[in-house]
Amino acid sequence: MSKAAAFPPLRAVAASLAVLAAATAMLMWAAVFNRFPLIFPDSGAYLGIALAREYAIDRSSMYGFLLKPIVTAAPGVAGLWLAIVLQAAVVAAVLIAAGRRLDPAGRAGPVLACIAIAACLTSLPWHAAQFMPDALTGPVLLLAWLAASRDPGADGAPTLWLAAAVAATTHYTHLVLLGGAAAVTILAHAAMGLSWRACARRALAALLAVAAVAGALVAANALFLGRASVSPMGSLFLYARLNEDGLIPAWLDRHCGRGAPERLCATRAIMPRDSQKLLWSGDSPIHDAVWKERTGERWQWIDAMAEANRGAIAEAPMAFLHHGLRGGLHQLASFAVLDDECPVGCRSLDGGVNYSLGRHLPEAVASLQASRQVEDSNGRPLLRAVTTPVAVLALLLLPLALTMAWRRRDGAAASLLAVVGAGLLANAAMAGALSDVHDRYQSRVVWLAPFALLLVGLRWWRRAKPSVFATDDESDRCPRGGSACPAEAKFP
Repeated sequence: MSKAAAFPPLRAVAASLAVLAAATAMLMWAAVFNRFPLIFPDSGAYLGIALAREYAIDRSSMYGFLLKPIVTAAPGVAGLWLAIVLQAAVVAAVLIAAGRRLDPAGRAGPVLACIAIAACLTSLPWHAAQFMPDALTGPVLLLAWLAASRDPGADGAPTLWLAAAVAATTHYTHLVLLGGAAAVTILAHAAMGLSWRACARRALAALLAVAAVAGALVAANALFLGRASVSPMGSLFLYARLNEDGLIPAWLDRHCGRGAPERLCATRAIMPRDSQKLLWSGDSPIHDAVWKERTGERWQWIDAMAEANRGAIAEAPMAFLHHGLRGGLHQLASFAVLDDECPVGCRSLDGGVNYSLGRHLPEAVASLQASRQVEDSNGRPLLRAVTTPVAVLALLLLPLALTMAWRRRDGAAASLLAVVGAGLLANAAMAGALSDVHDRYQSRVVWLAPFALLLVGLRWWRRAKPSVFATDDESDRCPRGGSACPAEAKFP
């Protein structure tokens, strides 16, 4: 291979960097307007990992590890801004890749226009420039779709799988979303005529990516916490959910004195019913043991809760499904931009982000306190008045667009829309069944619906005729050069 073939021309590289820079700037407007990178109370845990030698016990620490070399590369607040700019650039790169997948022959301008519209009318920029792994939730779905849409041996496929796997390590829910998005993509392509051998190759690549993510999380938790588990504290959060729903109290009533964990039976009378109080209140009987571990009993409590969870679900599976379905539906409809946890939860100097910055980067505290988010002057009512109707309209149009893509036999559009729809449902189900309903849980992915519709609309506007599905590698569907492959079947 010649050097000219191996490396793109300098002009092409410069043009690609210019497109990336433009898209990144579009995603950064919310942070610039805010006068500080966007935060959430939980951001303090990730910044603590990035700025110091800390490891979170209740969430993946990978996001903080990824931030660490960036926030420390520049002094003071400049390091925080550098990290958030690079994060926005990563998100922008994924959006551009998705646009090029649907419109590979087109110019960059229309794709940038789609990104600009999404940046103005959806929750996208409020997550892309936030110190939370939620910024990468939507990109995980898009990367899984991009990777599973091509043969594992095709150019760029290994890079896409690697990027998807790295992004998936930043939040425990991303592991499920990665595997689910890849499965939906492969099934959609199979329904459009992709051969079973090609499907099997892609499924194997997806399984390897999921296994790599799970293995990395288990290894990290085993190394730092001595707990070889994907989510060491997952039982605690599920216990809080089941306790609030009434399944745990009912199970303890039946089994205390008959084999139920004694520590749970001894504290059930004073255990808060509200899940947030149970988890975080200093008055909760588990607070010191779990979060401060003064007695060295943390994992005994977690194991006891895991036993109670299994028993409660096994004895009342329909009640568990009922509560999970109700919570999931509630979460599906809760996606307002800018969660209500801030500004109140972001003002306190004793906890959250201010506590982490105060210990490790005190010069940034004043900048945070001067942000519009903390001052509550970011125009949240107006933002919600714009973004919520757009999201609702997109959610209503998504099934219609998927039906049209199916009738057109447009595999690229159908698979993307199916992944977005499935991702929205899976995300709502996990949040609604395993945690309290929060706007931010669904807001982090709901922007995918209008963005996907914009890309599909651009694709169909570009094409004079409905497409016939074919894969990236035509040999997946028919013999190379065979008469069974009509010219219009070449993808895309």
